[in-house]
Amino acid sequence: MVSPALHGINKAAARIAALLLFAVAGPALAETSLPVLPGEDDRVMAQTATSAPAGLPALVQMVAAAPAAASASELDCLATAVWFESRGETLEGQLAVAQAVVNRARSGKWGKGVCGVINAPRQFNFNAARVQRSTATFTTALAVARIAAAGLWHDIAEGAHSFHSVRLNPGWRLARVAKIGNHVFYR
Repeated sequence: MVSPALHGINKAAARIAALLLFAVAGPALAETSLPVLPGEDDRVMAQTATSAPAGLPALVQMVAAAPAAASASELDCLATAVWFESRGETLEGQLAVAQAVVNRARSGKWGKGVCGVINAPRQFNFNAARVQRSTATFTTALAVARIAAAGLWHDIAEGAHSFHSVRLNPGWRLARVAKIGNHVFYR
């Protein structure tokens, strides 16, 4: 016999899995001409999908409540960068910033790991001690950091590793990839 508390956890896990499936697969399925009809086993997913928003906002909400997949210190560094660099941006703009930092970390040219990239000399100009972790904007930044670190969403500014505010003109000799919100992205 399953205890009522454990049964509630299993239902919550099923709902989180369903949201993740629809948030990640939904955009790809929307591009096809085939209808998406839930089967008998998919009743929980269909009920969850109709009661929650889809796309990146739904993924951010779901990931904010889920346990982290990456190390806490790396996620904190990435969330701090997202918070300082793009907290006033759309979710797509925040994710593009996070993905650019992750791309830098993966390349190894700017430091070892996300924290190494964030703390590299003359790369980012913010004081991590000033982050307001108890705010809703930091909770969102942390969820966006988790999405970028786990690669749960398509690359918003494909392959970008550098960005700056639109009001600046640093004269970089890099390939411009995109302008998203108040940032210009390069690779």
